[in-house]
Amino acid sequence: MLPVKYRLTQDRDFKRINAGGKSVFSAYFRLRYLANKLPNSRFAVVVSTKISKKATIRNRLKRQTREILRLNREKIKDGFDLIISVQNRALGRDYEELKTDLAVLFFKGNLLK
Repeated sequence: MLPVKYRLTQDRDFKRINAGGKSVFSAYFRLRYLANKLPNSRFAVVVSTKISKKATIRNRLKRQTREILRLNREKIKDGFDLIISVQNRALGRDYEELKTDLAVLFFKGNLLK
């Protein structure tokens, strides 16, 4: 689990990022990001009910994605708010595939240190 200071929780932050942020896509994820004025980056992982009606499946995808973020947080540039949306194609993929795809996503967005 990510510590609280690395989480996006406020609705106004989500609206701000969705209104003015940049988007980057990969095979399994969509990333929307926007600079913030904080010394660290904050993350949110979103899995829609369109992906699966079963909460256990959605929660598993969220847990896997958050764990990847937790382990690679120091490789990501500071000062950004990021919303990671999981796409349909991520269903049934193993952890390593998700990990490499997320790394590609951060590389595309020029968010790696």
